[in-house]
Amino acid sequence: MKRLFLMECRKITRSVLYWLYIAALVVTVIQNYEATVESELRQTDNPASVFYIAENGAYADNTDKLSEDTEHTMMIEATKRLIDNYRSNSYEYYPFGYVKRKTLSEKEQATILLYLKELTGLDEPFIIGTDENRDSEDIQISGGGAYVLNPGQGGTFENGQFIIEPEDWEYVENNSGLSQSNENPGSGFEIQVTFDRFKEIMDCVNNLIGRNSYFSWTMLSMYYYPNDMQDNPITEQQHREFYEKDHVTGAFARYFCDSIFLIVLCLPAFVIIDLLLKDKRCKMNTLIYPRTESSAKIIITRFVAVGCMTMLPILILPVKSLLTLVLYCHNIGIPVNIFAFAAYIFAWIFPTVLFVVSVALFVTILTENYSAVLLAGLIWLFCRPSVDKLAGGNYGLFDLIIRHNTLKGYGRMIENIHTLILNRVLVSVIAILFVGFAIIIYDAKRKGGIAIESRKSFNNHNRKHSHEL
Repeated sequence: MKRLFLMECRKITRSVLYWLYIAALVVTVIQNYEATVESELRQTDNPASVFYIAENGAYADNTDKLSEDTEHTMMIEATKRLIDNYRSNSYEYYPFGYVKRKTLSEKEQATILLYLKELTGLDEPFIIGTDENRDSEDIQISGGGAYVLNPGQGGTFENGQFIIEPEDWEYVENNSGLSQSNENPGSGFEIQVTFDRFKEIMDCVNNLIGRNSYFSWTMLSMYYYPNDMQDNPITEQQHREFYEKDHVTGAFARYFCDSIFLIVLCLPAFVIIDLLLKDKRCKMNTLIYPRTESSAKIIITRFVAVGCMTMLPILILPVKSLLTLVLYCHNIGIPVNIFAFAAYIFAWIFPTVLFVVSVALFVTILTENYSAVLLAGLIWLFCRPSVDKLAGGNYGLFDLIIRHNTLKGYGRMIENIHTLILNRVLVSVIAILFVGFAIIIYDAKRKGGIAIESRKSFNNHNRKHSHEL
């Protein structure tokens, strides 16, 4: 068993796809994870940093609901964005976790216009942005600046609808000198509906655009509702969770697992597919099938070998940041959990790797071709978590990926820990079942229950039979 395992591991290390998998992991970790560790360590005096320790023990207040001012800001900014999207007829949405742009039909645009009239109380010329009403339009952005549309910029469609190209806007760092008076109704308006009616309108707009558009309640909540994704001063609860529950490394371990989810959701399948089909490419099937080794031993050994080799770089890559965090905590006298990365990787990443590898194993043994590549791509496309699960804590029973795109949120994870555990167990069990099915198929092929002859052998047999006739 050990000899066979080592042989399979050596074969994996000679695979180009395996090294491409490692390269993808390295690039992803450097871009999505390492920068966060360095950034947080440079901002230990920033009240928004998880490392921040208040000298007087006073932290930000816990806030779990929208204030009236925040509600008003949400309505104003969302309506401004809807006006901008309407004028350019370009709407962003996230159907599978990545951004796409959609152009609405004339009928749908007319519906959006009706909603804008209801929201702002403005007439159509001011919303469309005709020449006489767009002399000083501006779209406010965070940070105190603004994108300003100067007179004469932009264009119109054949139907007279105003369109703005990205290069038409000029960014102004400080908009304090910009006119915000009511002389320009296109940029200065008041919301004419209640907050409940606003949410109803946004829901209708989202249905017109598509899944998880900017105007969905999920996205609006993410932008405006107090949550762990925002760069707000940390609360006392968040401070205690980071230092006393996560022991620093736990928070970064979750973030590390989140940063590599796109890689583990697909690429491990390519490693097992390449390993299995290498024997067929080298015409080794006739040598392997008659061997005295049991089918279960061969399949399980290959499965374990791929699982170990794909997990090995995942365990090695966070070592640098682990040592950095341990050294920092040692210098300030804070206890640290040195096993946090290993624990989260095996609990959050390993079940997903097992599932992806087991499905590819089963399909490849069944078909003896590259069909599993297409299936792996479909899994990657359709099993990506939606944007409402970015902050973590919102777990589904059949989620293949556990998302937690923040260093905060330990308490929310604990509140839903039972669902999380059940999810990981279920994914692991399904993976084991696929391995069992693969063993059955493989054993049947070895015994001749399922034809495994190549087309060439089949043609030779037909020619021989015809000659005898």
